[in-house]
Amino acid sequence: MGKMKYKISSRATILLGRESVSKVDSAIIELVKNTYDADAELCYIFFDIDNDSIYILDNGVGMTKRIIENHWMMIGTDNKREEYKSSKSRIKSGEKGIGRFALDRLGSICEMFTKNEEEQLIIWKNDWSMFEQSGLTIDQIEADFEYDSRLFIEIIPESILDNIEHTLDSPNTKDLKTGTLLKISDLRDEWTSKSINNVLDSLGYLIPPSEQKDYIICVQENVSSPAYIIENKISEEYDYRICAEFIDNKFKIHLNRNEFDINRMPKDLFEMEEFKLAPYTLEDFKQKSLNYEYEVSELMQTNNEEYIHKVKELGKFKFDFTFMKLTMKEADKNNYFYKAISKNRNEWMRLHNGVKIYRDNFLVRPYGDPNSNSFDWLGIDAKKTGNPTSVSHYSGTWGVAHRQVQGTLHISRVENYNIIDKSSREGLIENEYFNILKDVIKKIISIFENDRAYIARYIKKYNNMVNEKEIAKIEGSKIAKEIIDDQKKSNEKNSKDPLQNKNLNIVADEQNNNQRVEKLAKAVTYFKEEREELISENKLLRRLATNGLMTSSIVHDLKSIKATFINRVDSIEYLMENNEQDLLKRSLEDLRNSDEFLKAWITISTHQKNDKRKRPKQNLYEAVKSSVNLISSILKQKNIAINVNDDGKETLKKIYISDFESILYNLIINSVESFERNKVGNRNIDITLSTDKEFVIHYEDNGSGISTIFKNPYDIFKYGVTSKLDKDGIPIGTGLGMYIVESTLREYDAKYKITKSQSGFGIEITFSI
Repeated sequence: MGKMKYKISSRATILLGRESVSKVDSAIIELVKNTYDADAELCYIFFDIDNDSIYILDNGVGMTKRIIENHWMMIGTDNKREEYKSSKSRIKSGEKGIGRFALDRLGSICEMFTKNEEEQLIIWKNDWSMFEQSGLTIDQIEADFEYDSRLFIEIIPESILDNIEHTLDSPNTKDLKTGTLLKISDLRDEWTSKSINNVLDSLGYLIPPSEQKDYIICVQENVSSPAYIIENKISEEYDYRICAEFIDNKFKIHLNRNEFDINRMPKDLFEMEEFKLAPYTLEDFKQKSLNYEYEVSELMQTNNEEYIHKVKELGKFKFDFTFMKLTMKEADKNNYFYKAISKNRNEWMRLHNGVKIYRDNFLVRPYGDPNSNSFDWLGIDAKKTGNPTSVSHYSGTWGVAHRQVQGTLHISRVENYNIIDKSSREGLIENEYFNILKDVIKKIISIFENDRAYIARYIKKYNNMVNEKEIAKIEGSKIAKEIIDDQKKSNEKNSKDPLQNKNLNIVADEQNNNQRVEKLAKAVTYFKEEREELISENKLLRRLATNGLMTSSIVHDLKSIKATFINRVDSIEYLMENNEQDLLKRSLEDLRNSDEFLKAWITISTHQKNDKRKRPKQNLYEAVKSSVNLISSILKQKNIAINVNDDGKETLKKIYISDFESILYNLIINSVESFERNKVGNRNIDITLSTDKEFVIHYEDNGSGISTIFKNPYDIFKYGVTSKLDKDGIPIGTGLGMYIVESTLREYDAKYKITKSQSGFGIEITFSI
């Protein structure tokens, strides 16, 4: 059998060059990457547009004849894949072996002058138009090559040398004994000031700030202009900064708070219970950096081994994140003890905002590019739009806006081999690992979001106490009621005694003032009524949500009962006809249990109403016991024993019974799911009631406790937080149950603390009386 060889048309270079590298800035970036791979400390770009040329100079190691033949002119060479580290231990950015075809995208003619310390200066010339000839294969095209006895510095144009001398301070960047100079002529594009500026904008983000001490990009825009260094400086002014590193399968995170003026924060703020907890104490605020370490399961809040393994397969990476608010009201500055902000913030953020990805210290486009659809590739603004709460909102679910953030994600093709470049070299293949990486980065950002929201939430609470806003509301409501009552009495008196209406002209002004006060009082009353209606609707929604959660937790039992409905009558008739007394009794007992279960479920599900009445005084002990009795049949069906113990006292308080039911039922739902999850044998729930100066409910079960995925057990009270995951580690729980508990307790100004989190769950709830 004969053999046939593949051939490559010379026109293939057009596909690799002009057509695959669509933008001129992409072409220049490819060539700049080559200078970095060559261990250069300087990359100098000169737009000599008046002479139809572009120069790219570096002071790297240069090339020998062997390197040019075997690597530079070898299409798809894998030398950077095999020898991925340079002499200076830089990870080489190119690996596909097609970067040099970016020359063809820029111009028809290329002259290369290169000097390696092992050989003489080499001059290499290529006319890309030769590849357009019809019928030729690529091995029929040749480039010109010759040695030259001159020094490398002698072939560099004088204008470039002068600019290097006057612009650069480092002696290393002026070392031009070895390196490469590319002269690209017969340019394919019309270069204007705007197009050059577009390239410069791209170069500004090309390398992260951390690399600029070892590698400089210098630009000269035309023959007469001076050169300048392209800089990507990080701002020293910020509100929050996160430095995160994933190493040894752990997340090491440094959180820097710089938003709050510690000297203005009053000492009694830190007397609040919320600011006695780490990391929110006075000493924590004094620290420059807060250090955290998370296991994968803790950060991602999952125990799914397969998902955890895939996170670990992402490999080592670093993520730096900066938050800056761009505007600030004077009232917010005073109320939240913010530091002053400069006018430069908006300009710096305009140039730098967005989260950018750097692979081996070079920008991966288009992520974080303000002119692309991938600018907000993490979906930060979409999350904000879906939940536009203020930072001080009681739910603690505030999310940052994309225009307020700047981020740098550092990855490597060596460490992060599952994150793969697209063949076009524009972007990354958005595979499963890329999506997991996005989830991880968003979780890291949420550490900052939660921290800032917690502080703002409880500073607001402090201000409310200090400014007596609630007291003012209560007093205003009382005054409004008094005014309305007085006005009614006055009207009744005037209607009975007409003589009281004399001298109307004298009292006209007074009446006018009274009318204005009356209108104001009515407005306050109306606002109060609207508020009560909203609270009432919120209670109904909480109740409906609780019913939905309960139904979800017992759906398996409901399906089992449903299956018995079809044949229950036939079965009983058969047993009666055949006089199977024992089986008949057993069957009737099962049916009785099922009916009691259904009755309890239906009673709870239909036991809600939009109660607009004032809160009546209720016996708190009876409120708890009646709520437990209502659900006891459901728990009996699931083999759960619930015990209520008390101290024999009676305590009255104005409450809605439905609120207590929401609290207890959501606690019980969590216990049921805990029992089911870990197949606990003896299932016990103990509730202890006591009153001293305050009414206390101590709730405890012997289930599996709080999942170890929660580094802080109090995270279970946050909106949307759940430990219920599917087989792929994706959250399937609503995250509503314990949030409903917390929001209901907040409405009553009740305190709570977790007393047990492992090998069972315990919580102590305290109501003032």
